[in-house]
Amino acid sequence: MLILAALLVLFTGCSDEDDAVENAAALAAATVNCSATTNSLSTQGPAGTSFVATIAFPEGEADWCSFPSNTSVAGGSVGEQIAFVIDENTSDAYRAADFTVTYSNGYSTILRLWQMPASSNPGFQRAWAEQPAYRQGANYIYKTYYTTLRSTNKYLVGGYRRNFSICYDTDSRIALWVAYPLHGCYTSPNSGRTDTWAYDPNDQLPVIDRSLQYNVQNTYGGGYARGHQCPSADRYNTDETNAMTFYSTNIMPQNYNFNGGSWVTLEGKIRAWAPTTVTKMRYDTLFVVTGALPGSRQISGVRVPSKCWKVLLKQKRDQNENRQIWEFAADELQAIGFIFPNDRSGAGLTLREAACTVREVEERTGFTFFENLDPAVAAQVKSQEPDIALWPGLATN
Repeated sequence: MLILAALLVLFTGCSDEDDAVENAAALAAATVNCSATTNSLSTQGPAGTSFVATIAFPEGEADWCSFPSNTSVAGGSVGEQIAFVIDENTSDAYRAADFTVTYSNGYSTILRLWQMPASSNPGFQRAWAEQPAYRQGANYIYKTYYTTLRSTNKYLVGGYRRNFSICYDTDSRIALWVAYPLHGCYTSPNSGRTDTWAYDPNDQLPVIDRSLQYNVQNTYGGGYARGHQCPSADRYNTDETNAMTFYSTNIMPQNYNFNGGSWVTLEGKIRAWAPTTVTKMRYDTLFVVTGALPGSRQISGVRVPSKCWKVLLKQKRDQNENRQIWEFAADELQAIGFIFPNDRSGAGLTLREAACTVREVEERTGFTFFENLDPAVAAQVKSQEPDIALWPGLATN
């Protein structure tokens, strides 16, 4: 199964005239897991243009993917899609292949395909920077919600994307974490808030039975709000994308004052830190994990979180290179964590007071973050102390 982890979409808008169609090429998936067997290359360009694609591997590495008939060269007319096969990766290292696509009108581009190391859980351990490490739990259900985004301009492209992923605890009836990327393609255009509170409709697998979910059409009562883990305002591209944030599996009981106080302040600040209003293509997506630490109190059969937390990771804003997140050194990345008590005292906590290292969040939650970074890089990044220079406004909120 392909991991639709980092879709490299390079297509630009087209006019009604063939001559206005720009040259472009894309891989269906730019990163695949260790057990992937197929992928495809798509092309676009002016009518009548042909192309030739070749696959090359780093020196000394064995070939591990090929076009039909076991060749490293394929070609055709623009607009065609060429499938290719992939060998299983049984090693403990990432491996790469470069696809050079050359058009008859002189245009040429290179696309890099990454395959992840061998894993006992290839369907879970994706190359998504926000995804915490897999942790076995009898009551845990891991699920990713996918959506189709609208393209707003040539820099904020649409397509079939992940919306967010969850680790749902059927015992607590809340997600222990919800992980998601934040970028302008998810927030533009501003379609608004749907308020479509609902059970997970289970139109995407795996199924989470309604009996294991709280009916969020009803409020919790008892001074608790229906708090989002992936915020509604982070998913304004389409009504369908936004509606998923109102699924029961993304909602947790939060103290009313806290939900409408420091928590909403942090959500707004995170959108300001993310590249949500880009006017040119950038690759500094903000990766977010939001979570809950279940407490002993229950309300309406749901365990109320004693703490609510967030973990953020991004490349530094002065970086503008098309590299995968694991290709960056520690000094090119910035990370921060936040932990709040889910009560009235949390409402008055400033962001600076709640800020902490990612390592502290790991210690409090038991989850491990940034598994797709080099271990030495991850250790440094997770130990970064909150830096008000890197997170503007942190000192004043």
